[in-house]
Amino acid sequence: MKFPFKPTCTAALTALITCSSITYTHATGQQNVNSHLNYNDTHASNYNDTHASNRNYKDIHVRELDSGSNDTHSNLTSSIHTQVSSSALGVLLTTSNYKDTHVSDGELSLNEASNDTHAKNHKNAKSRMLTQVAYSALGVLPTREHDTQFSYGEDPLQTVYVWHGHDGAQSEVSGNAVIFVHGGCWLNAYGYDHAKGFYSALAELGMGVYVMEYRRVGDQGGGWPGSLNDVTSAMKASIDKIVATGKNRNIYVVGHSAGGQLGLLAAQQLSGSDWGKNIKQVIGLAAITNMQSYARGKNSCQTATPQFMGGMPSDKEFEYQAATPVATDIQPAVILLQGNEDSIVPEHHATMPGAKNRIITNGGHFDWLHPDSSSFDALLEVLGEHD
Repeated sequence: MKFPFKPTCTAALTALITCSSITYTHATGQQNVNSHLNYNDTHASNYNDTHASNRNYKDIHVRELDSGSNDTHSNLTSSIHTQVSSSALGVLLTTSNYKDTHVSDGELSLNEASNDTHAKNHKNAKSRMLTQVAYSALGVLPTREHDTQFSYGEDPLQTVYVWHGHDGAQSEVSGNAVIFVHGGCWLNAYGYDHAKGFYSALAELGMGVYVMEYRRVGDQGGGWPGSLNDVTSAMKASIDKIVATGKNRNIYVVGHSAGGQLGLLAAQQLSGSDWGKNIKQVIGLAAITNMQSYARGKNSCQTATPQFMGGMPSDKEFEYQAATPVATDIQPAVILLQGNEDSIVPEHHATMPGAKNRIITNGGHFDWLHPDSSSFDALLEVLGEHD
């Protein structure tokens, strides 16, 4: 439709348009900032500490694999203040469509594994899940103290701490029990209490959680093979306690990092015994499964291996062979859960003949201990599988 404008109106309108300027302000999206803090590692030099600052585990590791890069030892606090983080405490967020590679057959290579988006469909899935969790993020998780404890030896460190499952909890894992072996590069500077948020979260879901403390490098009687002897004794005592209560339908042995190595070995020693027959499954979370190759690495946890073993593989060939778990010798089923971006334990440790594995895309070393991570969700899926 045409509107008849008089010449005077047309001239006035033209002048108005000419004299007036319209300015558009375009908002721009904030740039993403890489929130992955450099991990400043202190624990390799502190292995002689006597239970130093278990609650202040400041081992936030540099992203290092077997490439031969060196640790940094700058102050953690200053590092945090000088880095810019897009999320609290150096935690990277991923969207809910992460790909979790589940290998259903231990003989499959990692490259042959199929992609699995179970986090989207799992009942415990969250719209956003954490990966690359910084160690410092574990220290601010909600926790509660253990309900009871018992000793399995004369040393004060030979103690198991128990979190009872939350009564009335309705979840896939409710009614199960976990015997947990904590990590910390076998060093006595890092005790069981760094993962209290993890224990508390499992207990809230209805699981009984039996967490052992044991002697480590720097403790009299710790190191190889004393640490393994403690873990094996603690596992026996825990199984006896769990069976005596009659409340738990399944018993899982779970170990993280160096604790994964010790947990696998202890389960291997108990295979064929009455204790071993009560274990439903053995689960390694970023477990160290090849001691020889690990000892030759350059990150701080790898360089702590000879301290634990009392020498290098070339000097202790028999000892290193004995300290390397063999999945085919473990009668309960073995599953290895591993993040493919773990800077402390390389991904190849998740491949063992006779063991199944699940690889979490962008998964980090401490993700397993954070209840809001995709790795923790994958662990719950394993613990919730029933015959």
